[in-house]
Amino acid sequence: MPLDYEKIETESVGGLRIGDWEITSCHMPILSNSVIEEYAHELGFNVPEMIFGNNYLSIRHLASGSELRLRALDALKMVDTSPHSAKSVQVSIAENWTESSKRNRSDITDVIRPFDWTFSTKYRGTASNGLTFTPSETGIDYEKLMVREDILFYDENILYEDDLGDNGTSQLSYKVRVMPSGFFVLQRYFLRVDGVLFRIYDSRLYHQFGSDHITREFSTRESSVKDIACHIPKKKHDDEDLSLLNNIQFVDSVMKDPLVECEVAKICK
Repeated sequence: MPLDYEKIETESVGGLRIGDWEITSCHMPILSNSVIEEYAHELGFNVPEMIFGNNYLSIRHLASGSELRLRALDALKMVDTSPHSAKSVQVSIAENWTESSKRNRSDITDVIRPFDWTFSTKYRGTASNGLTFTPSETGIDYEKLMVREDILFYDENILYEDDLGDNGTSQLSYKVRVMPSGFFVLQRYFLRVDGVLFRIYDSRLYHQFGSDHITREFSTRESSVKDIACHIPKKKHDDEDLSLLNNIQFVDSVMKDPLVECEVAKICK
């Protein structure tokens, strides 16, 4: 029997309450320069140029209070700041870019330490109030997700983005959809360093209403630009549509198979 649901619609927040769940997605403007500087002080490194720090996705179980949130600041806390992190992607522009970034924000150079200048993060969400994920041998049932059904709520949102000094793009975003049978979330970190590499970290979350658990899959992929370019279809006179290298969907479709970790979290009712 279909669950009753109630839509949530405010100026900045959309979502719904369905069964034992409340799912909300918040859209707010980009952070001001002063708040971005506060982030840099807190984190200890120059942060992305565009941070939507007040954007979030919340998946909350009403009966238990268990919640999973996707937030920019928590994701940036997982950026590598080890001594050799700045050289994690060996490219000639990296050192010049970080030095230029320091000059542009001279007021915070006293707290800057080495960091992964691509802002790569293996963030999987912020769990609270007893929500704990443990390794599992069972992943998401994609056959259930392929069944056609109504979409009760859908949204996509950006948490942060940077153009790496006009040398590529680094972006963390999410998509969420809620159906009568359950909900599905895809959080994606996407990196393109021009002429060097592509990197995709995906965190997928699925729950079937009525079940006692949430399934999460985390996958990592990385390919050189040369490997991806080999898949660009040839046009007349052997021309290539290099604009496809800027198309996330195209890059995603031709990257090698990912390494996948599966997890599950029990829901206390």
